[in-house]
Amino acid sequence: MKIKILALLLLFSGQMRAQINILATDMAKVNDTMRYSTSTSVIDYKTTDSNFTWNFSSLKIDNQDIQKYFPATSTPYILQFFGASYGLPENNLALGALGGGLASNVYSFYKSTNQSLVVMGRGATVQSLPLGIVYSLKDTLLKFPMNFGKTFSGNYLGEASLPTLGALKQSGSRTTVVDGWGKITTPFGTFDCIRVKSTIVGTDSIVFGGFGIPIPAARTEYTWLAKNQGFPILEVVVNNTTNQVTSIKFKDRFRPEAYINNCDFNANRLTGKPGDTINFTNASFGSPKSFNWQITPNTFAYASGFSATSASPRVIFNAIGDYNVKLIAGYEGASDDTLKLNYIKIREGAVANFYALNTHPKLNESVVLRDTSIGGVISWQWTITPNTGVVYLNGTSNMSQHPQVQFNQVGNFSVQLRVTNAIGNNTLKKTDYMQVWHTALAKQVVTSGVNFFPNPGKDLISIESPDASAIGLNLYDLLGNTILSKTLNNQAERNFNVSELARGVYLLELVQDGKKTAKRLILE
Repeated sequence: MKIKILALLLLFSGQMRAQINILATDMAKVNDTMRYSTSTSVIDYKTTDSNFTWNFSSLKIDNQDIQKYFPATSTPYILQFFGASYGLPENNLALGALGGGLASNVYSFYKSTNQSLVVMGRGATVQSLPLGIVYSLKDTLLKFPMNFGKTFSGNYLGEASLPTLGALKQSGSRTTVVDGWGKITTPFGTFDCIRVKSTIVGTDSIVFGGFGIPIPAARTEYTWLAKNQGFPILEVVVNNTTNQVTSIKFKDRFRPEAYINNCDFNANRLTGKPGDTINFTNASFGSPKSFNWQITPNTFAYASGFSATSASPRVIFNAIGDYNVKLIAGYEGASDDTLKLNYIKIREGAVANFYALNTHPKLNESVVLRDTSIGGVISWQWTITPNTGVVYLNGTSNMSQHPQVQFNQVGNFSVQLRVTNAIGNNTLKKTDYMQVWHTALAKQVVTSGVNFFPNPGKDLISIESPDASAIGLNLYDLLGNTILSKTLNNQAERNFNVSELARGVYLLELVQDGKKTAKRLILE
């Protein structure tokens, strides 16, 4: 009998040692931060008892974030909640259905004392105005010390006026019970704990002209609290209307394999040339409160009206190179950043250029067009007009870098080259660049000092030469027919009349001392 009594006493004393009291000093304080993970796992959150073990070690982690407890002075609602211990950013569900496009930048404000933790009210931005729903009846979350079996309940009520609309109201009741104690295990660890269950039956209202539109806001919050942890080990929130879990989050350590970076951005293009402007667009998830762009190397400038703190800046890149771009997006709880290495590539723009050794080929003579473009060209496109009588030879085409071309009809041909590199394209056109002659006509040759003028001419063509010796003169039409052939023996003969010749293009050949000048003569 003594042995049985001793065993019972030991068991009872063990149970007593395992039970804990949660005090105000065990909870978070202003400027604290908590990293937490969220989950959509299906768990048994309802079962509870004394000396109970909750094993949630298999919780699947969907995402992580950081929650910060802000001083009221660093929020837009300092005037309404100056006496709050801290403000906690909330999603719009903190205002129930009122958050559906009506309110943004929502905070819940808390007052912590040694006796209790209460919600003083909520701040929200409506129509760009910071409004405070200050509770005249405070919403009591915890009464210290919190221990197994403790129960309490209370009501809350608050209202904020909306210019031109009416008012926002929140009212309801909260019933709280510490309905379990024991040990809880999550992916973060194992802790002695108590389990707190709070049932909230509330109504949010939008009031127009004295008439309210009630919106039910009923939920149950299950919270596991441990000593010296500052934050709940686990929170589960259930919508009482649908009986569906709306959120599961638990205190956790940093898990790079699970952490989802909410920060992201993109650019309207990834390449350019010096002096180009590239537009960056913030593509971060959620609603960042601040932005900090970092670009290296620093050979760039922000366009007028933009800076490193703009959400979506325009940036002018001034030098060739590969640029790293980093964005730090600041959220209510902390910040995320994304670095994209060698994201923007600035290169020299392509500059088209070309030449042909023979720009006056004879009929059916082939010519190689030589590309001399610069700027890392990756493609070429040649256009010859008119395109009749033009044939590409030896496997070349109008997309070749150095095409070989044969002209099968006489006349003037314009040549255009369009080159493209990673940045863009550039085009050069040379009008009447190729002048194709009849087979009897040679290309233009200048080997002597003899010349003629004017060109184009009308009536009288004058020949000039530093040498007084005789000059042979031959004039051909485009078909190679000899129109005129004579010898100019002295200075007085170095003018000849062309007024009776048909207007058009001719080849004038002048020979002196065995040296030749052959040039095109245009009569107009």
